[in-house]
Amino acid sequence: MGNEVKKVLTPEQRIKELEAQLKAANEKAQLFEAMIDVLKKDYGVRIVKKPLGRSSHKGSSKD
Repeated sequence: MGNEVKKVLTPEQRIKELEAQLKAANEKAQLFEAMIDVLKKDYGVRIVKKPLGRSSHKGSSKD
């Protein structure tokens, strides 16, 4: 992967690329929301979102 050459995009190409990424991210978010709804309604699973800025790795530090 280290030998990949970065392609230079025009601003219009970059915008189209970012719009495609945003669309994919939104579709993925909708899918996950639907999955969570099914888990809640059909299986009674309780999902709790963690607050932003908190790490899930307690006590881990990089020396």
